[in-house]
Amino acid sequence: MIGALGQLVNGALGALQAMGYPGIAMIVGLESAGLPLPGETTLITASYLAATGHLSLPLVIGSATFGAVVGDSLGYGVDRRGGRRFLKRYRRYEGITAEKLIRADDYFARHGAKTVFFGRFVALLRILTGPLAGASRMPYRRFLAANVAGAVTWVTTMGTLAFFFGKPVAAVLSRLGVWALVALAAFLIARFALKCLRSRRARRRPSHPCQENANGV
Repeated sequence: MIGALGQLVNGALGALQAMGYPGIAMIVGLESAGLPLPGETTLITASYLAATGHLSLPLVIGSATFGAVVGDSLGYGVDRRGGRRFLKRYRRYEGITAEKLIRADDYFARHGAKTVFFGRFVALLRILTGPLAGASRMPYRRFLAANVAGAVTWVTTMGTLAFFFGKPVAAVLSRLGVWALVALAAFLIARFALKCLRSRRARRRPSHPCQENANGV
């Protein structure tokens, strides 16, 4: 069992190294477009590989930033065109009322830029911000400015922290061997599972009728 987990971690690190910078951009980009993929985990792992000399940190940051900006813009564009029609057609099945759509539009008109920027640092918001901004018809220029600023800040911060902390972590891993790999595997698996669980709960959470009535008063 322990050996299998060690092989799993080594395989994951080797696969990310083999995919290289295009793979980093693709995973981060697809997460930003709205798919529940481990974009932040990929960024942290790639930065760790840079700390151990297998990748270049500037290229890791550049490819992740590119993927984040393009992916968020893709999610924005798709939902700006088709998301609104989808929400209006199926809103009665999802508990989405016309009042909620109006409140969402008003929220993004007042706080859209801040939400897009700071949403980069929250797992669920990182997946949903682009599509929600598009469905709410947030002006693209404002969205793009906040998107680029948020992506650069998030990627640079997380990548740099993982790089500098990755060096002592690499030394610890080399000393502890397979047990450290087991701990790292458990952490990555738990992080990904928790992220998927939160995303699933957020999508299935029903609206509370009493709360709607209270808001409407």
